[in-house]
Amino acid sequence: QGMLFVFGEEAPHSFYMKNTLIPLDILFIDRDQTIVKIHRNAQPLNEAGIPSGGPVQYVLEVKAGMSDRWGIE
Repeated sequence: QGMLFVFGEEAPHSFYMKNTLIPLDILFIDRDQTIVKIHRNAQPLNEAGIPSGGPVQYVLEVKAGMSDRWGIE
C-alpha cells in the first residue's frame, strides 16, 4: 500500500511530513518512470522540506523500509 501523487507536468517538487504520523519512504519518479531519488525513513511530523533532487512527475509514499525490502534503488 502507498500513496501516489501524479503531477500534470514534470518539475522539481518538495514534500514534508508535517501532518504524517508514521515514517515513510518517499520515491521521486520522473515522467519515464525512472526513480530520481529515494528519501528513506522520512520522520513523522517533520516540517523540513524533502526536495526531489530533479524534475519529477510522480511521488510515491510507502511505509518506511519498504523500498529496501523490495530492493528498490
